[in-house]
Amino acid sequence: MNALVRDFSAHPLVPGSVLASVTGDPQMRKLQPLDYGTLIGFNKQGPLEIVGHFQNLGFLDDARADKILAADQQLTRAYRDIERAVPEIAAVTGADAKALLRLARALFASRLMAEYLEVLTPPHLSYEKSPGGTVDLLEAMFNALRRIVGGAWSVFFPRGEPTLLADVAAQFWVSCLHHTRPEDMVAGCRAYFQPPHQDRLRALGRREGGDRRLRVRDAVAEYVESAPEKLAKLHDAVEPAVKAGLDQVFAEISRIVLRLELPALVILFYEFIVQEVCEAFAGLDGGVSSKENRFTQYLVAQIADLCRSRHAIGIGSTVTAGPERLEQVLAELEELVGLATVKEKVRQIASFARVQQLRVTQGLNPIATSYHAVYTGNPGTGKTTVARLMGRIFKSLGILRRGHVIECDRSSLVAEYVGQTAPRTNAVIDSALDGILFIDEAYSLVRDLEDFGAEALETLLKRMEDDRDRLIVIVAGYPAEMRRFIQSNPGLHSRFSRFIEFPDYSPLELCRIFGSMCRRNSLVLTPALKEKLAHHFQLQCRDKPEHFGNARLVRNCFEQVITAQATRLAAGGTIDPGTLTLLEAEDLHSPPADAACEAHRRTGALYTVACDHCGEVHRWLAEAGLRLARCNRCGKTFDAEFGLPSGS
Repeated sequence: MNALVRDFSAHPLVPGSVLASVTGDPQMRKLQPLDYGTLIGFNKQGPLEIVGHFQNLGFLDDARADKILAADQQLTRAYRDIERAVPEIAAVTGADAKALLRLARALFASRLMAEYLEVLTPPHLSYEKSPGGTVDLLEAMFNALRRIVGGAWSVFFPRGEPTLLADVAAQFWVSCLHHTRPEDMVAGCRAYFQPPHQDRLRALGRREGGDRRLRVRDAVAEYVESAPEKLAKLHDAVEPAVKAGLDQVFAEISRIVLRLELPALVILFYEFIVQEVCEAFAGLDGGVSSKENRFTQYLVAQIADLCRSRHAIGIGSTVTAGPERLEQVLAELEELVGLATVKEKVRQIASFARVQQLRVTQGLNPIATSYHAVYTGNPGTGKTTVARLMGRIFKSLGILRRGHVIECDRSSLVAEYVGQTAPRTNAVIDSALDGILFIDEAYSLVRDLEDFGAEALETLLKRMEDDRDRLIVIVAGYPAEMRRFIQSNPGLHSRFSRFIEFPDYSPLELCRIFGSMCRRNSLVLTPALKEKLAHHFQLQCRDKPEHFGNARLVRNCFEQVITAQATRLAAGGTIDPGTLTLLEAEDLHSPPADAACEAHRRTGALYTVACDHCGEVHRWLAEAGLRLARCNRCGKTFDAEFGLPSGS
């Protein structure tokens, strides 16, 4: 999940998943939560597409949509101006251009996020009564971020060292976080950092003897002479936050996010901003010292742990409200569509773990074993969902104290610079202690002619041994790639002995997943749409590519159908609770499915559904509107919501 807030492929400042996650009122977000696959899809879209999507769903009115797009355009344009100016500013000041641009992006991103929240937060949630009066929560949250950034600056640029790098870093964060107009932010960042002033600017902080007074009396001279005093005042201003602890200041951001009923993805975004700012400050001189790296990793780890304990969840984790019995979790497992072989293996692991715990209670030593596992399968086959259930299973049995699941991928573990990968990997592992570390596409850690991934892998293997009683690691990915990954390192082969293969869903199972999405959102399908879906998913499975999308494909189909429904309703006709909850066949745009439906009708063939227990085949009628039916052969109840064309 950390990768979601680091994906700038479609937007330079705020990933689409973050914007999508805060759009709509809190109640609507609870009723229709966005899953991981959907959030990834939003990361591939720009603000115009995302805003339009939520307008079509009725979650966003035109006035707020216009405000979001206007703020986005202004701040993105301003950031592009700074992006073009950074090479020159870096040349004049001696700052590392990449670090300076990284700092600018993090600061502009935080401003744009603040603008999004100003527009999207309901007024009744944005204020809070306190002993000192009414508090503007949005302003308080942004002030907390200012204190963190300023405090971090004072750590990386200590008092008494008024260097040009300290000055340019201060100019950037003060201008971006304290000016209100984008053009003023740009002007503040550029300041006097221009080639004609280079020599006089670099007089700032020189330690060599002699007369260092500037002989030209102009604005540049005054700027340089006043810089030490200005920097000293900044140190005074941010000192209280440093003394209080920057992680504790971040706790206020976490509290406000919870109070505003915002999704936990917002916390991950602010965690990322803080980490980017710290690493940018550290890298402005072209290198990162051990002390700087140690401070950054400590702060990021403290913030991550604090946020997860404050919210009781982090993105990608599953924690229950109280003690949970194993039978409850296994019941949820059984409710998942399909995955018969997966469910059987999970039950076997649960049974083994239960016996292990019984041995301990009887005073016997547990049998030496490992619960680390490899999940293989195409996207959307339920790997992450099952991993979350496994965390709850191990917690219910007392094997894991917390049972949370930390989801990560290569970008969460591997850093861009030498010396940063091991600390980053250790920080992620620390956050997963007493729970499960779920590494998606784990094979990407092993690449030809690339050593940082190997460093992350070696760090992981060592921690799996050192923390074997507090950590379970699940690696996941495509079958062939995962086999090569496990075979690539003897340490992996010896530590991962449990393999679970997640098969692609069948057409009928895809239909059932679509039906479950509709039920969760109080939507009803017409018989004609049920028939059409049966043909649609049958064709999708028949012509599926190597890496089939499975449940993600269903999610995309669902999004298209509800968008088409909104368009149809907006075009005219009566809108009442009945029409708002009814999905019609025309809402699914699938010409091949239309043709298949028509051809099937001409043949007069039947639709059938088999009993999930004994395999007895029954005739299926869409008009019957059944959800469950009783099998004539075995007498058990089976899922009869959908059927498939006979013979398929």
